[in-house]
Amino acid sequence: MTPLRTVAHAAPSPDPGLLGVHLLAGVGSGLLLALAVAALGQRGSRSYLLVVLALGALLARTVVSALAMFGPLDAGLHHFAEHALDATVATFLLGAIYYARSAAPSAPEKPL
Repeated sequence: MTPLRTVAHAAPSPDPGLLGVHLLAGVGSGLLLALAVAALGQRGSRSYLLVVLALGALLARTVVSALAMFGPLDAGLHHFAEHALDATVATFLLGAIYYARSAAPSAPEKPL
């Protein structure tokens, strides 16, 4: 009779190039989000809020990809989440454009 062996599930080791791209994307997205939050603080308009939300979704997309790369997120859920976040980014950006364009040219956009 063979003894029972326990298999330790080690975290997958990602490709260093892919890890570097994710790190760069995360830092870049985080920086853009921080700048957008600062601009929102100055302007306080609905369009700026929607841009902040879009950039937050972009950062979330990098987080979802990293979770899939390290194992806690399976491929199917990763694929669905990335498409949902792509649609979210597009929706927020279209909303920001709509609100910015619908403001009267001589009047500033209404604050939040």
